[in-house]
Amino acid sequence: MDDHVLKQEIAKADRAIDERDFDTVANCYTEEAVLVVKPGMLVQGREAIRVAHQRISDYFNDSLKVSQGDMVIIEAGDIALVLSKTYIVSPEKIDSEFSTEREAIYVYKKTADGQWLCAIDNSYGVELLKTQA
Repeated sequence: MDDHVLKQEIAKADRAIDERDFDTVANCYTEEAVLVVKPGMLVQGREAIRVAHQRISDYFNDSLKVSQGDMVIIEAGDIALVLSKTYIVSPEKIDSEFSTEREAIYVYKKTADGQWLCAIDNSYGVELLKTQA
């Protein structure tokens, strides 16, 4: 599982976030992708996601470091569900109201040329259920 192509794609996106390379980040998503920015706030589309990642980085004083821990990948044809332990570290923003350890849920779609792109990026996972009450 360590060499699964989706783990590599997610690591590439994490590196781009860490390096503030928002064009690369945006290109990791489908055109119509959805990003959960925070509970109750979604953005849709590559350009909106690029801008959102830039604003998230700004919020964390440009010191955001994202990494993944344990991961489960379930594939069904050209769709994959990824469950991941996600870690967010920001030495320059220690007072964030958001959890730095999350159980993320991602949905990936394989393109016609075999590239996996993120269609749904929900780093909050089932925590979103708590905001529905």
